Formats: sequence, C-alpha cells, structure tokens
Amino acid sequence: MNPDDFQAAWAVLQRLPQAPHCAERMQTWLTTVAERQAQGTLGGLSLAQHLRRLSGIGASEIGVLVGERRGLYQPFSTAREVVAQKLLFDPPEPDNAHLRRGALMEPMIRQEFLRLSGATPRPDLLQKVVETSAQWDWMQATPDELVVLDGRLGIIDYKSPAQPINDAPLEYACQLHQIGLLAQHAGLPVAFRALVAWNSETWRPEVLPCPHDPALEQEIVEAGNHYWYNHILTGELPPWPTVERLDLGLADLPQAAKAEIEALSNRWLRLDLLAKEAATLVDDARQRLIDTCQIHGLGQTVATGAVKITPKPVWDEEAIALRLTDAERAAFSKPRWDTDSLLQQVRELGGDPSPARRAEGSLRLEEAAQWLIRERGIPPEHLQQVEFRTAISRRQADQPLVEPVRTRAGATAFQFGAGP
Repeated sequence: MNPDDFQAAWAVLQRLPQAPHCAERMQTWLTTVAERQAQGTLGGLSLAQHLRRLSGIGASEIGVLVGERRGLYQPFSTAREVVAQKLLFDPPEPDNAHLRRGALMEPMIRQEFLRLSGATPRPDLLQKVVETSAQWDWMQATPDELVVLDGRLGIIDYKSPAQPINDAPLEYACQLHQIGLLAQHAGLPVAFRALVAWNSETWRPEVLPCPHDPALEQEIVEAGNHYWYNHILTGELPPWPTVERLDLGLADLPQAAKAEIEALSNRWLRLDLLAKEAATLVDDARQRLIDTCQIHGLGQTVATGAVKITPKPVWDEEAIALRLTDAERAAFSKPRWDTDSLLQQVRELGGDPSPARRAEGSLRLEEAAQWLIRERGIPPEHLQQVEFRTAISRRQADQPLVEPVRTRAGATAFQFGAGP
C-alpha cells in the first residue's frame, strides 16, 4: 500500500462514527490489513470494501446478531466478534478455504443459473441498492444479483456450500431480507428472494426460495439497532453468549426418552458385536444413539443396560481454524515432510529441510485452542463441540447381557460368510 492510499484509508477510519472508541487501534488494524493486501489474503474483498463494512452492519453479518438474540448458538461467529471487528479489536476475517471456494465457484454458479433460468440481470438496480441511504444508518448490503424473471424482480444470493443444502438457513434468510429492506427503501418492487446454491452431487445450481417474512425483517431492524447503538457506537463489547451444555442424567429424562435410549443402546450392542461384517449397521446405530442423546439433552455419563454413554467436549476444528489467519494456522499445523526430498538435502550436507515441508497439515487443536483463549479471550465452550463415546461394558455382572448377543452375532456372521 503506497503512502497516499494509506493516508486515504486512515482518513476513512477517522470518519467512522465509532472512531472515538477505537482510535488507539487504527494504526495496528490498518497495518495488518495492508500486509494482508500485499499478500493477497484479504478474503476476496478490497480494502475499500473492508473500510465500508466498518461503517455499518452488512447483510452477511446480521444473521449472527439475529440468531444470538433468539438464543441460537452459532459455532463460527458471535455478536461479540462482529462488534469487535467494527471496533477494530480484530482485523477482517482472514482468507480461508471457504472464502476461496466461494470466490472461485460463485461466478460459475451465476453463469449456470442465468443460463438455465433465463433470468435477466439488473446491475443498475443492484447499484441502486448499494448506494441507497436507508432510515437505519447502520444497514448495508452488497447483493450478489438482482434479476428479472418472468417479469418479476428478485434478489439472488449465490452460495457454494461444502455439502448440498435443502433450504435457506437463518443466516442466509437474514441476508436476503436485509437486502430486501434496502431494495424496498430504494423504491424497488421486490417480488421474490432466493438462494442459488451449488449442489456438488448433481453438479448444478439449486434454487431455494426464501419466502418474505415481515417478522424476520422486524427482528433484523431490532438486532441491528441494538448492537449498533448500544455497543458499536458506545465502544462496549457485548458479552459472550452462554452456550448451554447438556446436563441431564438418564433419570431426568421422560420414560419414553429413556426407553428410546435403552432400545438404541441395545441395538448398538447387537450390531457392534457383529463386528466388521456389519460395520455399516454398527455405525448407523451408533449415530442414531448419539443423535437421540443430543436431542434429549443427555449430559452425564450413564449406563443403560450394558452400554455406557459418555459425553465429552472436544475441540471443534472448523470453529478454531476459521478464526486463525494463514500465518497463525501455520504456527499450529502439524508439519508433514517429504521424506525423499529431506533425505536428499541431508545427504547434500547442511541442506535446509524446510523446503521439504508439504502443504499445511492438521491443526494441533489443543495448542491452537489455548492460544485463541489466551490471546483472543474466546471462551473454551465456543471452540468445542460434544462428542459421545460408546463402549460395551466389561463388568462381570453385565456379561449375562453381553454373551448371548455375542453368540448370536458370531453365528449370524458365520452363517452370512458361509453363503447359501
């Protein structure tokens, strides 16, 4: 970034409405962003776009705020982290695989959607939405597309999810509705809103309608007003949301739930003893058991029949990785070495083995999580997810329950292997 661009960006920062509450962090923020710009790791947005995002709450951010006010847990971001970015505590979201996938895929998704649907893009109306000044001074949006289809004006947002999706989740519904609010304020007759998501299985775009929801629009306005006026313009970070951990014992569950868990436990027991010949069935039963424990809020180690169910918080790799820059990820990644190249350098005497390091490996989750807790102040529960472990009891008293099943499983496996 040349000196003139730096000064221009500095002037924008000083004009922010929240500037009195983040003046001491402007230098660090701008230096970090300038470094990322030079490295090409600004997450697909330009410096000008990042500066504009600081002056309001964007459509891609509002879903986190609405969800948190609903008491919904969002594992990859929180209202506190959104506000912290506006107050320059945190730099913009670093470049990551999800952002790169979107940047590469969305032009193709757009091309295919327009080809298959026959919709007509309206970039003139899109620009009108971007430039409109709404009655809510914090509200911003940069729509992916406004189109006319069958004579009706619609808002389109392109997505490239890692897995196919069947409907518009809250985050995307909020995004489309905030764009709709700005479009309506600009006098545009919006007739429909839709998510166009790439389906990696069918290799084509899926159009997921998002019905107009006036109640959601009201939630968007209330959430934006709350965090803009009560936190961003006051310089006060909101508290971390409370993550409710599972904390029910088996005795606390309704009889029907206990019976369901016991039945699923027994089914898992039978299939697990069927071993490798029934591996697919074992995995399915185990997942059903875990899902049922999650649904009913089981949070304590319990024994049901001969099955022990133990919930254990574990580090959520995606929640941790998304909060790290590439440089930070490298510090916690487990190195993988190209042995042949490394041996060649060793034979050449004094060779540096670092060029033999392959692409970044998996994260050292414990170290990365502890760093985020220590350096970013993120509560541990926001970096964890609960995994359930199941095990067949080894207690002598439980063997009369286990052995008949083991015998039948062995006989079944033998008979299956013997063939007709």
